[in-house]
Amino acid sequence: MLFGIWLPVYGGWLRTLDQPSGPDVAACLAIAQQAEALGFDFLYASENLLNCIHGPAEGVADAWSLLGAIAAKTTKVGLSGAVKPGFRSPFLVARMIDTLTRIAERRLGVNIVCGWWKEEFELSGVDYLDHAGRYDRAAAFLRDFHRLFQPPLGTLFDEDAAAGGFAPFPRLPGGEAAAPSYGLDAAALPEIWISGHSARATMMAAEWGDCLFLNGMDDATLAAHVAAARQQANRFGRTLKVALNAYVIVTETAAQAEQRRRAVLSRRNPETIAFFRTVMEASGASAWAALDDEQMVDSNAGLEAGLIGSFEEVRERVAALAALGVDKLVCQFDDPMRDAGPFMKRVIRPHREATARSVRA
Repeated sequence: MLFGIWLPVYGGWLRTLDQPSGPDVAACLAIAQQAEALGFDFLYASENLLNCIHGPAEGVADAWSLLGAIAAKTTKVGLSGAVKPGFRSPFLVARMIDTLTRIAERRLGVNIVCGWWKEEFELSGVDYLDHAGRYDRAAAFLRDFHRLFQPPLGTLFDEDAAAGGFAPFPRLPGGEAAAPSYGLDAAALPEIWISGHSARATMMAAEWGDCLFLNGMDDATLAAHVAAARQQANRFGRTLKVALNAYVIVTETAAQAEQRRRAVLSRRNPETIAFFRTVMEASGASAWAALDDEQMVDSNAGLEAGLIGSFEEVRERVAALAALGVDKLVCQFDDPMRDAGPFMKRVIRPHREATARSVRA
């Protein structure tokens, strides 16, 4: 299992009355450098132009500006960020990734997020489509994005255009399209993540993705998602990893962790939760449809992942999630600078050691 930290590009992760409600870029950079020093596998930055935790009046750090700065200040920790098709063109994203890969000198990850907040689309001048339309747009984005890094040979220009792609290649004698590289390094093609819980998201991940990124959920639902995604991927002759969002509350004792969890829930902000419930319901997205107010305290149902308890209990929970098919944990913390070190020392490292012993055996 790989372990990552979700950079707090929106401020604090919880919709509570006392959370920091705006981004701290300096803190994000410090968290990134600490995560690398501690041995975390990757960092993740979400792309929203409006603050999806504390509301549209609050600021948010741009994911890719931040990742560019982190790439220049780190050497080995993995870097992944979200992209919304429609907000950036495939060619623009390809150029961004090619450049950032040269800065980072390591392979990047790109998470395809279809979006759900209508106001964000309208402010950006992007058509707000229904759920199916947003996934159609994402599928077209992925086709064109892959062709920029790995151009097809001998594809007919007219057929390209009819398939909905942008067909940028010049026509050759005989009607075939050339396949120029446009100076893009084929090795810079990133790891593709797909976010979403719908059947359409699962299919897209199976066909195009390297990793399906899920919100926190109960074990039975998680197991069903993992099984469905991997069955679909097998039909395409592909393998697929699964990432899970998780909010971490780990202390010396289970009682202390439960006390912290209850304190978080008691401080939930009902106005912010009600606002986002209305926005999310209007989007038609399935990930939040059945969440109650306590589950919506965290932006991506991270408390549902169950990483709440003593260090021993959370180590056992990590092993259980691995057994359910989770390959990556994307962790959120109250205070990463305070909490990431103990989590690495007393959860991640023992888990890695136990996994290594099992492999040797």
